[in-house]
Amino acid sequence: MLKEVVLSLTYVADVSESGKEVRKTRRFNQVRMDLTEAQANSFKELIAVLTGEDYVSAEKIETKTV
Repeated sequence: MLKEVVLSLTYVADVSESGKEVRKTRRFNQVRMDLTEAQANSFKELIAVLTGEDYVSAEKIETKTV
């Protein structure tokens, strides 16, 4: 049984002195259990406008009860 769905958005926060990207994530708990890929991408775009951050990925994490 599906217990919880979390949407994790990843963005590049900085570039280190060695040239590597420093990535950070924002997690949104208590999203709809039936969240679709299209809805997740729309949410990602809306949050990007609000925060000014450029998100490079969106990950849907499902927790199940066994």
